[in-house]
Amino acid sequence: MRRFLSGALPFYALAGLATCMYLVLYRTNLFDLNAIVQGATGSSWFLVFMFVCVLLESVFPYFGYFPGTALILMSVALNPKPADTSVFIVAWLAIIAGAILSYGQARFFRPLLQRVASKAALHRCETLLDAYGRYARVALFVHPNACAMYFTALGLLGRSLTRELAYLSVGAAAAVGILFVVVTRLVSSVGTTDDGELQVLLAAALVAIGTLVGLYAALRPGQARS
Repeated sequence: MRRFLSGALPFYALAGLATCMYLVLYRTNLFDLNAIVQGATGSSWFLVFMFVCVLLESVFPYFGYFPGTALILMSVALNPKPADTSVFIVAWLAIIAGAILSYGQARFFRPLLQRVASKAALHRCETLLDAYGRYARVALFVHPNACAMYFTALGLLGRSLTRELAYLSVGAAAAVGILFVVVTRLVSSVGTTDDGELQVLLAAALVAIGTLVGLYAALRPGQARS
């Protein structure tokens, strides 16, 4: 069970955050995201707006679950015309920049971590990263928050950034590409409206991925022992 939870809980946590944001954004009167995104897509500052929103979502842990991905989804759903290659590239760059910033701030605070955490705890973390690090890269293909958490862990443990940049580039492109493909298909079938269904779909996908990762972690033979 511990192995299952070690693999599944990060994705379950992201799904919980996505659900909370769904409740806040779509079941309260605090924001009218439809109006915000409709106004942004018609602005000459739209690409800057998109970059900043996705960047905030991609930096861990200060912004928690900022709805940058939700805004990508809505920009496609509400007005497919502006969702062209330029939006794809801007979102891709924002995820990469956010992951690198997450890594950098983790390296900055690493001396503090070494003072407050025991050597045994740090050793356990390194053992887990060695055992599951290859599979943790799956997060790079899923969501900017998961990507940021992975690079935060790398920074806290003092691991190399350069050899991970290729995985980051491919993972960020895949994540944004999947969002565009899925949402474009949905828009073609249900029309250009957004009442939160896309956010619920994202949460459900994170739960499914987390369950699969947890099962793999629990059933994979030859587990590394801490």
